[in-house]
This record gives sequence, structure tokens and C-alpha cells, in this order.
Amino acid sequence: MKVFKSITNFCLIALALIGCILDIILMVHFFTKTDVFTSATSTYATSVTNPQTGEKMAPLTVSYFENYNNTGKEIVEFRINAYSDYTKQSLYCRGYQLVIDGDTTELYYCDSYNGMSWESAHKYDDTNDEGQYKAFYYIDIDDKVWAVRLDGSYTVPYTVKTKGYFFRELGNSVLNFITFNWNSDNKVDYLNSEETEYKTVYYTYKDLLLQMKRILKSCSYGTGEYTMPLVDLGDFLHMYKVDENGVVDDSPTGAGSLINSYFAIDVKFDKRGITYAGQSMFGSVAGDSSYNISGVDYNVSYWKSAVVYNLTEQDFVSRYSSVDNGFYYALSSQTINELKQYDNLEIHISFDCSKFSNVKVLGFDYYALNGIEVESLTISSNNNQTFTLLVGSLQDTGIGSIQTNNVIINNLSGVEV
Repeated sequence: MKVFKSITNFCLIALALIGCILDIILMVHFFTKTDVFTSATSTYATSVTNPQTGEKMAPLTVSYFENYNNTGKEIVEFRINAYSDYTKQSLYCRGYQLVIDGDTTELYYCDSYNGMSWESAHKYDDTNDEGQYKAFYYIDIDDKVWAVRLDGSYTVPYTVKTKGYFFRELGNSVLNFITFNWNSDNKVDYLNSEETEYKTVYYTYKDLLLQMKRILKSCSYGTGEYTMPLVDLGDFLHMYKVDENGVVDDSPTGAGSLINSYFAIDVKFDKRGITYAGQSMFGSVAGDSSYNISGVDYNVSYWKSAVVYNLTEQDFVSRYSSVDNGFYYALSSQTINELKQYDNLEIHISFDCSKFSNVKVLGFDYYALNGIEVESLTISSNNNQTFTLLVGSLQDTGIGSIQTNNVIINNLSGVEV
């Protein structure tokens, strides 16, 4: 019995120790994670309230159009939602749009007050970047006003060369090192010395937008529209306390704290490129509010003839099925929202299973087409395969025909085809 109790006590102590170790590991993981925190706390940059509507907004909004299939332009958009001053009587938003073309980038900006329409963006003068850290934006943290600004910096090493000469003293053979020029006939040698010094460089909004691109491409949230509750931007943006008279502290709150580092961000991430100005949160692309390479006339009226709109497998997103060991596909939410805005579109879908390398394509997912009216559907493959239409995948599409090439349709959709 004593042996049993001893063993039992030892097991309980071991379990307690394991529990403590796990707690420590979890704490270290939480406080050292540098990507995106999903455990929310109220003490960080959470919201701005629109004084006109009472709507709460995240202080930062980001859109990223990756352009992975080269259909349009790769663009990162970033908007600061803030108050015009510490009294919170009006809403001021400053927006930036970074147009990326390979190694070339161009930055545009635009402003909005109290929800007034964005004007077309203007090209940003990069030469003013180092001075922008002086501008404050006012937001809410726990119902108190804080000021935020882009004043993060980093140091860059550079080499300073020192020129010097050896001079021989008159009357003896002692050599002296002088670091400035001295006109003397006794100059007998020349040398260089190098020292490393450092200069401070302030981050720019272009740097911040490129960082947001990196965060969205690497985090686990994926594509779509969502809110990221805790994003570490402490290297770029810093928080300052504001007193009841609107006086901002001379220095930011402690580095590395939640208040000084983490922000809530509303995100829109689209794998495709931007193809028309209406997709931009500012209603323009590179300062052009009429930009449109989509092939669709977005001013189509009811009396005009239907516009043909062709979709391919690139307009679909995938879902892995652990039961069937493969992928089912559905139209992306971005594509669905885009199509539902317009009438008189004649939609044709061409889905080529062979475009997915090393992927087992099973078919269309539940309600894959989301009730979008479709004129025709073509499903093809380089090799013979079965393509399953899960329940509801073609519901309310009014589809007239399905053309196949090396594909056998397994129709579970409940729609007569």
C-alpha cells in the first residue's frame, strides 16, 4: 500500500511539473510570437468610432491584390482610420496605395474627412518620407484617446575614411601622426584609416506597406476579408499618451508593450491582380479613377446587350477533403461579389483539371457556384478522370449545358443536367 501511495504521489507531482512546463512553454510562445496574435486583449489599438454614424472601425485597413496569375496589377493599399484631433469630433482617414511592378514601386496617397468620397490618389513625393513621422493620428484605446505616428527607425552602418600623414620632427627621427594636412617638407608617408559609424533612417509608408504584404502572404488567415486582432507593427508605428488638453507626450509609451506594438487591422486579401478602379478602397488605380482592364463594361445598363464574362479554374478556391483525399473547388468570394454587382452578364466557365499540378481534383464543392447564373460550363482534363458535382454545386445557376473532355461527371448536385 505504501509503495502504491508513493507511486501515486510521484505521478501526481510529475503531472504537476509537466503542467507547469507546458504553461511556461505556452507563455513563451505567446509573448515571443512575431507574426499575428489571435488571443485578443482590450489594451491595444482596437478602434475608431465614426462620429457621424457611431460605427466602430479598426484603426488600420489593408487590401492586397497579389496578382499571382498576372491578370492585373499587384497593389497594396493601407488606410489609417483616425480622428482629426483629440476632441474626436470628426473622422480623418489617410490612405496609401503601393503599385508594384517587379522591382519597381510607386506610392500614391489620398485623404478623406467624415466619410466624404475619396478623390483620385496623388503620387507621393518620396523625398518627403523622412519628415512624415511628425504627423500624429488620434485613435481610441480603452475609450481613451491616444496619438499614433510612423516614427520607427533603424540604423545603417557606413564607413568614414581618415586621411593622415607622417611628419618627421626637425632635429630627430621621431614620427608624429597628424590627421589634418600640414604643409611641411618633412612629410614622409601617407596612410588611410577607416571607422564605422551609424546613421538613423526612419521607416517610410512604402516600407510599412511592403511589411503588410509580407505579413499577409505568410500568415495562416489566407485570402478573403477578415479582421486580424493583434498585428505587431511596433517597429514602424508608436503610441503616445494624450492628456485632457490634447498635449501629446514627448516620447512614446514603453517599447514592446501591447499598446505600443499591436494593432487591429481589417484585411482584404485577393490572390488575383486588381483589374478595375472599383476594386480599390480609394476608387482609383495609380491615380486613375477610370482604370479598367477587366474586359467588362461596369456601366452596363439594362437595355444594353449582355456582356460575355469568361471564368477559368483560376477564379476558384479549393477545400481539402480528408475523407476523399483530394480537393473540391468553389468560386472565390471575391469573384462572387464581383459578379453579383452587375446585370446582363453572360457567364461561361472553363475548368481545366490539368492546370493543377500534383493535386487530386475531385470536383465542385457544395454550392460551388453560389447561384450565379451560368450560360455554359466546360470541364476538361488531359487524362481520363471522374469529376463530382456535390449537392447544390449547380443550384440556381440555370445552366444550359455541360461540355466535357476526358471527364466523366458524377452528378450529386440535385440539378438535372
